[in-house]
Amino acid sequence: MLRYAALWSLVYVFGRLPVRILYALGDGVAMLAWFGVPRLRSATREHMRRVLGDGVPASVRNRAARGCVLSAGRYYADFARYAHLPPEAAWEAVDDVHGIDQFFEAVDQGHGVILISAHLGNPEFIVQALGQFPFRLTVFTEPLRPQVLHDFVHRIRGRTGVAFVPTTLSGVREAVRRLKAGEVLAAVSDRDIVGGARLFPFFGGLAPMPSGAVELARRTRAPIVHGTVLRTAPGRYTVDLDLVDLPPPTGNREADVASGMHATIAALESGIRRAPDQWFVMSPIWAMSPRPSARVESLQ
Repeated sequence: MLRYAALWSLVYVFGRLPVRILYALGDGVAMLAWFGVPRLRSATREHMRRVLGDGVPASVRNRAARGCVLSAGRYYADFARYAHLPPEAAWEAVDDVHGIDQFFEAVDQGHGVILISAHLGNPEFIVQALGQFPFRLTVFTEPLRPQVLHDFVHRIRGRTGVAFVPTTLSGVREAVRRLKAGEVLAAVSDRDIVGGARLFPFFGGLAPMPSGAVELARRTRAPIVHGTVLRTAPGRYTVDLDLVDLPPPTGNREADVASGMHATIAALESGIRRAPDQWFVMSPIWAMSPRPSARVESLQ
């Protein structure tokens, strides 16, 4: 209940503040977390070592790691603002957008579209921005506990009419149904939320990476679009939408999933490299050693 109380206060006590003041508060909380939580520093420093490489000075990687934590604080500041902004305000906050035409061309194919993103900049902004267009958009979502927290968070996230399905077997069935009906399905794809994901090369190291988007694409023929939303200023964004070029299917399910993962992971890496300090995954990603039950997939 503590997390629910904190988010409720963030939204209804601070959410109406001017964006620069709200971002400043988010930055302050983020820096308290940076200095007060050693695990947070360790995880984000390792992430930046993977993304930037060992050849980059430690001071540069450390500054980027702090930026990741700041980006997390600004993500929550944005969440607080959503409850008080009209839905149409999303597009008004966009400085530049690339790839929107090919996104709508993918929608027009009629097989549905799978929209993937990393925890980069503000991935939920894509949902906020696209939710007002005349097509159904559904988001794969992690169930939150307690239920009152889940309901509160999704009430704010869904204010533009977006629907949600859980990352469960029944949720996957519903996702397939919606894709076959020509709808858009969105999911973050840079972290294993559910657990049990296979290991794939990611920034040079083995990491459990969710393959659900690729498996759904192979099953339904839905194209995958990779989206990034990067902050350009407080409350301002640039949007990039790129079609992921999946290799033609071979009929071998395992090989087709592996080749699809190669393409989607490459897209995720490319997006993250554009703004490493806006990648706000706060827990370790890379496996220290392969789990006995984990399968390691070669992408060669």
